[in-house]
Amino acid sequence: MKMKLNLLLLFLFIATTMHAESITIKQKTGNETIIELSTNPVITFTGEDMVVTNDFTSITIPIELIDSYVVDNSSSGIPAISDNSQYRDGHVILKGLAEGATANIYTINGQVVSQQSANASGSLDINLGNLPKGAYIVKAPNYNIKVINK
Repeated sequence: MKMKLNLLLLFLFIATTMHAESITIKQKTGNETIIELSTNPVITFTGEDMVVTNDFTSITIPIELIDSYVVDNSSSGIPAISDNSQYRDGHVILKGLAEGATANIYTINGQVVSQQSANASGSLDINLGNLPKGAYIVKAPNYNIKVINK
């Protein structure tokens, strides 16, 4: 119970004093969950789990799996695509990757919705057309970008 209270108080203190925009919860399994504060998250505890509910979804994370967290004062800490050649007609184009390099596509809630691999020439065409409209994060070697799928 003390750990739950400490986690909650720490999140609240840091978020309010730093004027933070997001919290990233890193798990011992390697998973990361990015919670944008603009989505009105509510953190509660049930049993041995931390539950984060926001405007879009509810995420349950066992407290024992929480490794660390990062509070950031820039939205997700990941830049949006600024080069129009990387995003065209619902496609994210990545170049300069090693053959077979993996790219993961995450929702803003940190859930992996797609995983793709670069072709022999080291490029990757990620089609967001089959995904619901919204914000996504693309993580690949040398790439961490935020994309709005309209």
